[in-house]
Amino acid sequence: MEDTIIEMPQAGLFERALSAELGESKAADVVQAARARYGKLYAGREQYDNGSLRRHLEENLLPGVALYRALLVDPETCEEAMPLFEVAVEAWAASQRKSLERLARLPVYYWLMRAVIKPMMRSTFPEEGWETEWVQSNGQALAFNMKSCFYLDVLGAYGVPELAIQYCRMDDLIYKDLSPHVRWVRQGTLGRGDRHCDFRFERVKE
Repeated sequence: MEDTIIEMPQAGLFERALSAELGESKAADVVQAARARYGKLYAGREQYDNGSLRRHLEENLLPGVALYRALLVDPETCEEAMPLFEVAVEAWAASQRKSLERLARLPVYYWLMRAVIKPMMRSTFPEEGWETEWVQSNGQALAFNMKSCFYLDVLGAYGVPELAIQYCRMDDLIYKDLSPHVRWVRQGTLGRGDRHCDFRFERVKE
């Protein structure tokens, strides 16, 4: 019986992003190496009971770890591993941002956020992985602090804590100037060495 092939999420996106920096052939080689690493990471991964933690690990964290390690061990990319990873992160964030842009232009966007943000946070960022402290939730702003982070813990366990900064950066890339009706404000993150990650969405009054 043949082994099941586990496809690495974001592989095609990573390859397209890196092609602009490395050329199509080299980008394909790097991503193929990352795919192989992802398969091994996936096989040895911790299997969480919580479905949200499993998705964060398998769809977001392990692909990033696999790509970064592939860049680090390649003699042609090792010295530029982090800048190249940043390019991949920018493309990844842009794809997520694009899925929100139409909704973010609606005048009711802030109120939609206010209606869904707390239940969404409970289900997508559960207390098993994050300690979330709500600061404000009213007609002026939606704000909370994350005082512990599953991403930071996992990246540290895999020996690549330096990637936490890049995952934090994705929030800025996605939300900054996304909507004319909501202002994204951030002062610091755990990944950058601050006491917590602050998330603040301020309503822009018409």
